[in-house]
Amino acid sequence: MLFSKRLLFFSIAVSMLVSMNGCSSKPVSLKADKYIITAEEDGPSEKWATYLYSHLQKRTSDPSSVVLSLGEVPKLARDVRNIHIEFAPDLKFDYVIKNKSSNKLHICFKNKQTAIWILYQLIENIGLVDDRFDTKDLPPAFIDFSSKEYTFDFKYREPHYALNLEPDVAPLLGTNNVEMDWGLWGHHLSNIVSDDEDETIYAMVKGERNRAQFCFSSKSLFNQAREYIIDNFGNGNDGYQVMMMILPEDNMISCTCPECIDKGNTPSHATPAVQDFIRRLAEMFPNHYFYTSAYLTTLNPPAYQLPENSGVFLSTINIPRGVKPTNQAEFKEFLNLVDEWQTKTPNIYLWDYVSNFDDYLTPIPSLLSLQSQLKYFKMLRVQGLFLNASGYDYSPFDDLKTVVSAALMMDISIDIEPLVKAFFRKNYPTSHEALHSYYMGLERGYAQKKKPYNMYGSMRDNMDTYFDTESFISFYSLLPSLISASTGEEGAKLQKLYTALTYTRLQVAYTQGTGKWGYAQRDEKSISILPEISELVQRLEGHKEYKDLQNYKESEGSLAEYINEWRDMLQRGKWQNLLLDTPIELLSPSTEGFENTSLLNDATLGFRQDYHQGWYLSHTNELHLRFSARELEEGQVLKIRFLHMPKHRFDEPEKMNLFIDGKAVDISKMQKEYGTELNSNRIITYTLSVELKGSQSVELILTPKKGNSRLALDEIQIQ
Repeated sequence: MLFSKRLLFFSIAVSMLVSMNGCSSKPVSLKADKYIITAEEDGPSEKWATYLYSHLQKRTSDPSSVVLSLGEVPKLARDVRNIHIEFAPDLKFDYVIKNKSSNKLHICFKNKQTAIWILYQLIENIGLVDDRFDTKDLPPAFIDFSSKEYTFDFKYREPHYALNLEPDVAPLLGTNNVEMDWGLWGHHLSNIVSDDEDETIYAMVKGERNRAQFCFSSKSLFNQAREYIIDNFGNGNDGYQVMMMILPEDNMISCTCPECIDKGNTPSHATPAVQDFIRRLAEMFPNHYFYTSAYLTTLNPPAYQLPENSGVFLSTINIPRGVKPTNQAEFKEFLNLVDEWQTKTPNIYLWDYVSNFDDYLTPIPSLLSLQSQLKYFKMLRVQGLFLNASGYDYSPFDDLKTVVSAALMMDISIDIEPLVKAFFRKNYPTSHEALHSYYMGLERGYAQKKKPYNMYGSMRDNMDTYFDTESFISFYSLLPSLISASTGEEGAKLQKLYTALTYTRLQVAYTQGTGKWGYAQRDEKSISILPEISELVQRLEGHKEYKDLQNYKESEGSLAEYINEWRDMLQRGKWQNLLLDTPIELLSPSTEGFENTSLLNDATLGFRQDYHQGWYLSHTNELHLRFSARELEEGQVLKIRFLHMPKHRFDEPEKMNLFIDGKAVDISKMQKEYGTELNSNRIITYTLSVELKGSQSVELILTPKKGNSRLALDEIQIQ
């Protein structure tokens, strides 16, 4: 179907989704003096009725309030409610609720995952109206047990936050979990095979074996994968079924051995051999499930239909984040990919993204935008979602986002704000109003901007999109009083939040420099660090108390190293640059986001482990700068600092040219110095004695090294 037609019917399709899923009636109160649990007369139904009875008994202060009655029809008084349980694997819907009278409730579900989730939703609903039941540890319910026939909007649902990775939490939320549901995940095929016996497991490239990639025609590779499945998970006939992800290594290498070529491989296209490998496993283990991803050499689908027990993950990485789908080229490209794969399999899962992976700790509003994109994905008949988030690392409000995003993947039409309010009220009884006000203000404010965010963005990017500095400062300043008014678990969680948000407070200070909320004050041509920065750094040191609060970003984001950078700044205390306040003119093309050159002479040195921290970035073939020398007569030394970070292709320039009043300056005596190495990232400083007295202008031309190297420089210093 053409993209324009998809958009034409988008709003209609979304409005119809609720009616397509079933109908519901007015909610009824579940409160009763006594609850009698009954079941259909079969083993599975009676098992789940007993499960419900047992867990209600554990939570009530009045054991006589819950009765289990199997095999007989109870007599119901006016103040008694009968809850009837039915397990029906052949049910057309995921669950059915029948609430036809004031004291009879019939709940029917089709599998274990739904059973656990819906029974805890029921327990939470009872706890809301009957204070004899303690449900303070349960997530808030978002269904009300009015009559309904319902199929979840997505079959596979995983919000990849720390809370969902706790073994006891995912079942309550009805979500999936990489630790429980997958026998093999990601690019981990290399973890289960051995090259001790046969090197043919590796790809052949230009006639030679390359250990950076696998040969998916290899008999040894297939046999080792088969044995791993049998040894660890069996054949699935006993009901123990798992999902397996079969991916090539994370590179553009494709095997071109004769067998892979015969299957259709090319030097850049490995789908034929990979899919044949998966097809053979899927046929051998029909009760397990096998997935790959449309990524790099496996981007395009095979020429044939995939087996019923296999499917594909498609990445949404190129879709604009945080905005509704539009007629943009990125959405067109994504839609075409979905259409291509849907001709081969209905089992389309998405690897979606709901974080800023270069900043886990600055609060990011993701729920309203997630809802709008989930509606779009539902319209495209996507079957499941892995929401890639902060994973095992803590991020502010990740507990809230876990619960709400789990609910959204079940029902894209839920009203988010009442669920947010219920979550905060339940988990933060003293401070819930302040938390709700701040977080939903963040959500609403960003929704109004209708501007995508950078999922690998700097603090400046954040401020330009979803982050509101003024509201954050107000909320951060309020937290100490909220902590002092709270006790127990609430107080502990608020203290952890306060510690994490201290990183954001320091980021605001660092980004604003000598501004309103900055870290320093001006003194003519120098800046000095404010005393309160030391207090903030010391507060952030508290992150050591939390196992999951050691990083501020996905890769190379150690908070300990971040704090060390601040310690170095505090020790320095004061920093001078005669070039302060002198405009630096950019004479060459700019890199997007770096049209303003103020980072080059703001007297704020860049951090060694992070190119987002204070560095001016240039991705062009030449960086040509010019500034006036009229007020620099006292200057005797020119210094330029570069970031050496090969992983991200940042390096010192291949060539530097310096001109004073249009005349070339001999830079052969320029001194080069390497700074302290942190995380394999180094500072390279070039120093040159210069004579600027009576000069009018200085020009600097920097040429990056060949091979697509980029430049990151933070300060042009005149001292």
